[in-house]
Amino acid sequence: MDDARYRSRVLEAYEDEVAGAAYFEGLSTVFADKAAFLGKCAAHERQTAESLRALIRKYQLRPRARSALEERGAREAHSETGSGWQEWRERSIDAYARYVDDFKALEAIGPPADQPALAALTAHEVQLIAWLRSESRA
Repeated sequence: MDDARYRSRVLEAYEDEVAGAAYFEGLSTVFADKAAFLGKCAAHERQTAESLRALIRKYQLRPRARSALEERGAREAHSETGSGWQEWRERSIDAYARYVDDFKALEAIGPPADQPALAALTAHEVQLIAWLRSESRA
């Protein structure tokens, strides 16, 4: 295992989860009728980021400032203003499937002690996809 590459990917995953929570919160203003659903997604992202914090501490990684990550997430949400709900949902399902693949690859290179947090990272993305799919029937 390339330790520096592994740590970099853990840091990136953590930062993406923090930004992701702000992204879903920002989407609540874009898709106001889906605010409750998007709030649930934001909470899920925060929970996943919190589970990764143990690895951030363990490896003494230095994430970017939370405020900068939250600004990134809000900017990304604002860029979705031209999308309709169904278009965004379908695009997200496809994109999040790629994250599942990335997270499984991260699990494959992670040490045994890190597997619970890494498996939770993958599982959280699978859960988001399931929620998005169920929203199509709502």
